[in-house]
Amino acid sequence: MTKELAANLEAAIVLAGRFIVTEAARIEVLPGTLPGEDNPHTNLDRETDALLHHTLLACFPVGRQPAYLTEELADDPIRLESDQVLIVDPIDGTRSLMKKHPEAAVSVALWRRGAGLVWGCVHNPFLPLTVSAIKGQGVLVNGRPSGVSNRSDPKECRLVMSRFETETGRLKALEGIADYYAQGSIANKMAHIACGLADATLTINPRSEWDLAAGTLLITEAGGIVTDQMGQALSFNQPILEMNGLVATNGHLHEWVLGLAEILRGAGD
Repeated sequence: MTKELAANLEAAIVLAGRFIVTEAARIEVLPGTLPGEDNPHTNLDRETDALLHHTLLACFPVGRQPAYLTEELADDPIRLESDQVLIVDPIDGTRSLMKKHPEAAVSVALWRRGAGLVWGCVHNPFLPLTVSAIKGQGVLVNGRPSGVSNRSDPKECRLVMSRFETETGRLKALEGIADYYAQGSIANKMAHIACGLADATLTINPRSEWDLAAGTLLITEAGGIVTDQMGQALSFNQPILEMNGLVATNGHLHEWVLGLAEILRGAGD
């Protein structure tokens, strides 16, 4: 993975972010999305994805372009035979965007056969915040080296949790056990952990590859740990795209946060 390719991919993502900010006022839910649906699809998601599809693939030589896995299009199984795959969430945090919270992010990762995730970027155009990483080269925050926090005391943990799960009462079992604050977009939360702005996040609800791919590389390159809710490592470009929840931390707090996931599971039994 060359720095030139990484820079070109990041430029495409920043361009998409600029488009989201410019067009945010006209966002609307597409027909066919049910009222109250957890994950609404909008015109802006589709348009941003189309822009990313064009600009990201243009970064690669003709004939050597990767497969393209995105939330906005039906999964093409041909990706399982590809040597490299772009894993894309054009707008992670659509609900936040619709409510005018500055938490939506563009999340893109590049997976290569035999190497796994080799590059990732999460870009929040509203802050703005760009967190990126090439495998083996650490994490950059707005172009500068960074890393996870050193906090190890659960009482001091800056635990960031889903705004949606908070508002819908899904986290009541943690009351009196762990303090946390709410934020939209799981990619945005993972980016904040990678650059030390937060210490940990978790969810026991299923997530998809495009939700977690970029953030997983960012946190691991920053010195943190990412697993599913049971403590198992995540794998990408799999036949089944759904992940068994998420526990992402600075590493020092991982066992404690896995314990919080167990509490949430017990509350749902």
